[in-house]
Amino acid sequence: GEVTKSDVAIASVTPGTTILAFNCAANFAAMEDARISGVPIEYYSIVYDAIESVESRMQEVLSPTPEGEYVGSAIVQEVFNIGGTGNIAGSKCQDGIIKKGSNVRVMRGDKILIESKVLSLRNFKAEVDQITTGDECGIGLLNYEDFQPGDIIESYVETKK
Repeated sequence: GEVTKSDVAIASVTPGTTILAFNCAANFAAMEDARISGVPIEYYSIVYDAIESVESRMQEVLSPTPEGEYVGSAIVQEVFNIGGTGNIAGSKCQDGIIKKGSNVRVMRGDKILIESKVLSLRNFKAEVDQITTGDECGIGLLNYEDFQPGDIIESYVETKK
């Protein structure tokens, strides 16, 4: 149904909330309350546009940590068991950079599995300090070996509060 005053009242409780209206309008009283409360109302008639809006908002909230600034990510393509060392993530840098010693989090789907640090970073057989977009590498993390193909390793720099 249409956006009502009660929808606006509920949305105004949480700062930064936006009301998404799909194939409906807002009544005049609700629009006036939204303007006064500073709650934006966005209208959609195409479901894919509404979904894209929600996904982009979720990425802003989820990525990467409240105290971190996103630096780059790599996708795990294969897992290698290196005797004595443990499992290494055979990965490809999707964007940005991954540095040895940097803070990372491992994500599987929409779940954060662990936050760790890059312990080893290899490009073919050479130990390297960083990799950039398009490079393939082996990534070893501090206290984590449970990689699966498709996992995302996101690198971030901690920012001071």
